[in-house]
Amino acid sequence: MKETIKSWTLSILVIGSLLLTWQNWSFQPEYENVNSSESVQETTEIAETREAGEVVRPNQGVVRSNGSSSLMTEDQAASDLDKVYRQFEEADISETSVTDLDHNELYQRASSSEYSIELVFPSAISWSMVNELFSFEDENNEVEEALDGSIDRIILTASPGSEELNAVFVSYDEGAIVNSNTNLDKNEIEYEQYLAEHESMLTHDVDEDGYEKHIYLPQNPGSRTNYTYASTDLSTKEFQQVLMPDENTQSLQTYTNDSTEVITDGTRELRINNAGDYLRYANPTYSEQTDGSDTSSIISSFEFVNNHAGWSDEYRYYSSSTIDGETTDTFRMSKGGLPVFRESNGSDFASIQVSNVGTQTTGYSRPLFDLENNPVRTGDAGVSTDLPSGEETLEAVQEQCSSSLVEDIQIGYSISRNGENSGYYDMEPGWFVRCDGSWSPVEFDEEGNEEGGE
Repeated sequence: MKETIKSWTLSILVIGSLLLTWQNWSFQPEYENVNSSESVQETTEIAETREAGEVVRPNQGVVRSNGSSSLMTEDQAASDLDKVYRQFEEADISETSVTDLDHNELYQRASSSEYSIELVFPSAISWSMVNELFSFEDENNEVEEALDGSIDRIILTASPGSEELNAVFVSYDEGAIVNSNTNLDKNEIEYEQYLAEHESMLTHDVDEDGYEKHIYLPQNPGSRTNYTYASTDLSTKEFQQVLMPDENTQSLQTYTNDSTEVITDGTRELRINNAGDYLRYANPTYSEQTDGSDTSSIISSFEFVNNHAGWSDEYRYYSSSTIDGETTDTFRMSKGGLPVFRESNGSDFASIQVSNVGTQTTGYSRPLFDLENNPVRTGDAGVSTDLPSGEETLEAVQEQCSSSLVEDIQIGYSISRNGENSGYYDMEPGWFVRCDGSWSPVEFDEEGNEEGGE
């Protein structure tokens, strides 16, 4: 009898154990539906986010037809240039193939075509960014393998007998072009209007990896207006939250060095200049852990700024450079379609610069002010400045910079603070040259740079 009771007791215990095991395996707690963005601290939003096509975009368009040509620039033909770019962004691109770059043949074909438009970017963009900007119907491994470098410009051509445009992506870096077809109807592009309405131009050739890359200058730029803008300060505390999150505040040290405020956790460093209008951040943690690659750097840099809504003014991707494995991408301030320049003590105070080693951000520098959308009229604001002609500018550039070092020539604005402690900034138009990687104003004699009135 005792043995029977033991057997039943043991059986009950085994069955109970099995039931508990089944419940543990089958039990699902009623968690709230939490997405990944809510499971971490909410990202600080400082200003605005942007679409890639708003930041990475051409600053010039050259329209050609049977030997005639005209220049569209962002300041003088913003709506037309933007329209063409948007049309191409929305087009489907197919049948891509890679061939060697024959520079003379490429431009002979563009000039002799029924119509063509050349979209010129301020600096070369990686093929990975090209894929972000445009819609490719097919993946071509040949293109991916051939283009480790970047795309400098895109030429859209209308061939006789075809209603759809061809697109040629030009890479001076790799000495290659990517030919492709699009579904963009040539009749949707207002070539004749663009040729009739926009500027005559000069073409200057510079050496680019053994090729004669064309630089385009307006032949008679006329005048541009001086402006003064009020500004709003950006919060340094918000940048500190982004770059040095709250969990690290106990280990932060703050001190002053040569009138510059320095915040550091012993590794990372945040510097605010004495005027409070410029920030510089350094994070050397990853600088020796991975090889630099500029193939995806522009995407990493764009997303880094976008992730904290850091676009306070209009900014355009303007250049990229790699030194000792670290790639720095520059997004330059733009006003009225013109690039803005402000050099001080070796720093470019009118641009956002993001440095990467691989996909890790190692540096970040930027202005700490946001200009108002509309200018105010104080001092010389509203006074127009007559700009020297394209020919006069080329002559002055040749005196200032060796022809082998000239990389670009643009009309832009020089920005300066209106008064030492003022929240106003003056914009003065002029010509600028990029010589051996650095931008500076083109130097004219007094006769070549006269100012006019309103």
